[in-house]
Amino acid sequence: MKIIYDLVVIGGGISSSTFIANILKQGFKGKIAIVEAGRGLGGRCSTRYLSRDKRLALNHGCPNFNIKIHQKNYYLDNFLKELLDKNLIKSLKNSFFELDENYKLLKKCENEFYLGNVYTSATNMSKFVENLIHLYNSKNQIDFYFETLIIKLNYSSKLWNIISNKNEIITGKFLVCSSNLLIHKRSLEILNVSEIPLRKAIDKKSSFKIDEIIKFTNKQEYIKRINFLISTKRNYNLEGIFNKEIIHFIFNHNAQKDIGFERIIFQKQFDNSLGIVVHTRDINFIINKYDREDKNSLYQYVLNKLNTFLIQNHITYKNLLLDDISIMNWRASQPLGEGVPERLQLCDEYNIGFCGDWIQVEGYGSVLGAILSGLNLSNKFIEFY
Repeated sequence: MKIIYDLVVIGGGISSSTFIANILKQGFKGKIAIVEAGRGLGGRCSTRYLSRDKRLALNHGCPNFNIKIHQKNYYLDNFLKELLDKNLIKSLKNSFFELDENYKLLKKCENEFYLGNVYTSATNMSKFVENLIHLYNSKNQIDFYFETLIIKLNYSSKLWNIISNKNEIITGKFLVCSSNLLIHKRSLEILNVSEIPLRKAIDKKSSFKIDEIIKFTNKQEYIKRINFLISTKRNYNLEGIFNKEIIHFIFNHNAQKDIGFERIIFQKQFDNSLGIVVHTRDINFIINKYDREDKNSLYQYVLNKLNTFLIQNHITYKNLLLDDISIMNWRASQPLGEGVPERLQLCDEYNIGFCGDWIQVEGYGSVLGAILSGLNLSNKFIEFY
């Protein structure tokens, strides 16, 4: 017998996990489906588990989040307190350093991702999202559809039919999009479709809110990032004040132009090896030096730059003892431009809601924005449902 879910959520990242945790906490009893294109939960807060030992984990997406808001927010304060009380997150105080164009440590970090209170997962970022999803899932209300890419939406008889690239149909009474891929023009190329899926599902002028959502969303562009994932041999340590469980080096704008890196994140592993993620924002000037298929030369360039930086700045006194290196190409990792107004988050006439860092709330374009949008939508949804 075909399942008709009370709620279908597209995307398994931080905004959707916040939304789901909060509606379950408030007593939502319905059956939920989470549909995620990746192999697991996390979204841009994803973690890579290394093949030689699954206990080795690299936060290869967003490694931390910061909370800096101008107005007191009761729901956010309670949310953070619960995460801290349940040991899902921990403070990242005294574990990050910003450097100027001469690679000198700045006395005060001014990077937008490190202002205010800075947190990271008590385990790893994917596990954090999993734990958040299951915080109030004691009655096993959630079914998961992983490695499922949605390519088509259909709304008929007050039901949403969500069709995947596997030709699988998932049906629900209410739909939440935490990714805006199905609303944005980039879906045409990525999904190989002829019309934006939400536009195809809802005719123009049938809903003012849907028309506005599509209009605002398609004004947004996205930063594309390439990250390099590096693991070292065992018993490799950083020196002095840098020899910690987690360390972040952030480069200011001028330093980024020289080294090509946005930030470098070190994560000490259980076997005393290091996991390193090199975040880049725009490295076409590096990539264009090589054949795009010549990854070995590209990896060697990155390693040389990284080793030079570490040794010259006395962060370590020896070259990295490499175990593995790979590349992660983020298709669209941060929205730019005007966000979608919060007033458009829920469209009750078509039983659809929206959350994510692309909604115009405080922290737009960051994890804070994703969390706040999830909290806001959960309150609107409970009131509506």
